[in-house]
Amino acid sequence: MLNIFKNTKQRLFNKRVFGFDIETANNNKDFVMASLVNKDESYEKLFYSASAVVEEIKTNPIFRNSVVFATNLSFDFFGTFFNKDESKNFYTLFRGSDLLLAKSHYYKGDFYPKAKIKTKALKSILFLDSLNFAKLSVSKMGNILGMPKLEHPDCLGNHPQNENEWKGMIEYNLRDSYITYHFMKFLISSFETLGATFKNTLASTSMSLFKNKYLDADYIQPDEALLLEQFESYYGGRTEAFKRGHFKNYNYYDFNSLYPSVMRDKEYPDPNSLRITFKNTKDYIRKYHGCSNVDVFVPSSMQYPILPHRTESGKVIFATGNISGWYTHIELREAMNQGCYISKVYKTHYFTKTCNPFKGFVNDLYNLRLQFKKANNAMEYVVKITMNSLYGKFGQKFLNRDNWVHESQIDINDLASADTFERKGDFIRINKSWSRPSSFCIPIWASYVAAYGRLKLHAAILLTDPIYCDTDSLITNRILPESSELGELKLEMKVKEGIVVRPKFYALMSDDDEEYVKIKGLGKRLSYLEFVGLMHSPLNEFGKTKQIKYDKFTKFKEALRRDFIPNEIIQVHKEFSLEDEKRVWPGLFEEGKLQTSSPLTI
Repeated sequence: MLNIFKNTKQRLFNKRVFGFDIETANNNKDFVMASLVNKDESYEKLFYSASAVVEEIKTNPIFRNSVVFATNLSFDFFGTFFNKDESKNFYTLFRGSDLLLAKSHYYKGDFYPKAKIKTKALKSILFLDSLNFAKLSVSKMGNILGMPKLEHPDCLGNHPQNENEWKGMIEYNLRDSYITYHFMKFLISSFETLGATFKNTLASTSMSLFKNKYLDADYIQPDEALLLEQFESYYGGRTEAFKRGHFKNYNYYDFNSLYPSVMRDKEYPDPNSLRITFKNTKDYIRKYHGCSNVDVFVPSSMQYPILPHRTESGKVIFATGNISGWYTHIELREAMNQGCYISKVYKTHYFTKTCNPFKGFVNDLYNLRLQFKKANNAMEYVVKITMNSLYGKFGQKFLNRDNWVHESQIDINDLASADTFERKGDFIRINKSWSRPSSFCIPIWASYVAAYGRLKLHAAILLTDPIYCDTDSLITNRILPESSELGELKLEMKVKEGIVVRPKFYALMSDDDEEYVKIKGLGKRLSYLEFVGLMHSPLNEFGKTKQIKYDKFTKFKEALRRDFIPNEIIQVHKEFSLEDEKRVWPGLFEEGKLQTSSPLTI
């Protein structure tokens, strides 16, 4: 049976919505209180034990066919249901360590997994995370709504000791539940106004809008082997430090919605016109859109090589020398224009027709965004995140997808079809490939969007001699023309001073003394001065890494592995290398010296 990507009709959301928040103490090991709210139903209840929350949701008919939203769902759901008998009847879906959803059904006054009941008339309860849709704290959601989050009560993280402390805790907790409730009601209404069908994540909701209103042709999916080859040409954004150390008086520019701009302005391969050839010729690369598996020589004179290269460890670098891999034809053409030489073509996917499937989608949303921004309407934010979230769905992989599920949700067929599985306590991690990819899996489109974005960034790199770049931004001492137009550069920050260490590891201080500190993998926010202090702290005994001590929430998988409660606060010691393996540097990192790198050679 053919898998066809085709138009759909909008379906309206018809479930009750609740806001949910809990408070804990003793490093998040003790449940203190919780609230559940629904203003439309005049429902507001407080709970002082996890069991009381579970019993209320299980027995009160108001929760049948409802969706309960929390901000950071893993914290609230497992803080309530972990180690409860009822948890075994919830299906959980994770993205990495983040809990996307938890779902169960009602049967004879209890929670039941639907798979175990032979009836279609079951009503459901679904827990979703507001972070699935907007990566915003409760405070930022409240600011958008004009409903400010309350100041932390002094007893937060502890058990209240008197009436005033309880009053402050209750008011604080209720406000958080109401902010989450009102924000999700606002998002659902906004998505539907645009024409979308509300789904469990932002990307899925954005895809529904595209299919409901903008998909004007049916696209037939090729077999899985060809899809996997197209996936090989899909690389992410370019993130590199070209210079490192301390610097002053630079400019931080970024592109206005880089990916939507290339989705609107560029042409794309028509999936229905796919052809395959094994001919060792560059003619198809020059003439048609597509992707090819090639050997390429990148001359050593290129300070900023244009083609990404995926190493055996999975790291993406931009190197000179002899590289091999699958690349889009738009990148290969530009590489040849800049002096690269294709020595061998092994296989080519070429498309005899082109299309521009995203033009209407981006044009409409971008124009709406401008209108809402001018009117200072909160819908501007919704339009922005919806527009930016579509392209990645076309590159959604279908192999080696893993999930943690309670053992009671798994039968022998699940284990038999799994690629691998492992048990931790009552949960089993299933690593499984889907039986067939989703119809919207069109990796050549995802590859092209990302490649067009990298080419646009690369052109800016050649003009600006930057110190650093990251996907849609760069830091340079040049002064560049600015524009608010889609796809054009704008000045995001005048950097008074900064320190770049390596990709995703830097600190910036603006002329207005605003701070931006980034250390990938660090679960703690540092100030600029703390970052400077880290640079001045001693290296470890091997002279290579800096160590940071901080408190963090244990993620679900780590909690199972180490026998903690999910989200329990523990102290960790984390070491960070100051050395960058994506470029060649003249020596070890020295904060006070601005070093210049050169590309690696394969």
